[in-house]
Amino acid sequence: MLDILIVMNNYFHDVATATLIAAAAIMWTLERQALRGAPEDLATLTRAYPTLSRFANAALVWVILGGISRVITFNSHDLGAIRGDLIPAIAVKHVVEVAAVVLGVLLWRRVRNRIQASGEGIRA
Repeated sequence: MLDILIVMNNYFHDVATATLIAAAAIMWTLERQALRGAPEDLATLTRAYPTLSRFANAALVWVILGGISRVITFNSHDLGAIRGDLIPAIAVKHVVEVAAVVLGVLLWRRVRNRIQASGEGIRA
């Protein structure tokens, strides 16, 4: 039973990573439209901001918490450790993911500041 829980945690950790990156991609797209478009495009960004922020925050928490147990059980339950040939790829993946999180945080701050400066205000 514990093995099933560990594998499920690993799966949901990957899903959370994808959710985090997808939320950032959507936020970036909406921001670009708001910069180029009509005032209603900024209103769309303003309405989407709280929801995308909740998704991103929840995903980030799961990535961190799920990652702790994933690190602990890596040698026994992760394909890369079992096969032994994916360690360099996993290292590169984590560098890219950390960069994505840092860029995402910068994006979120920029969008939040843009919304506040516009006078729209962020609705919860």
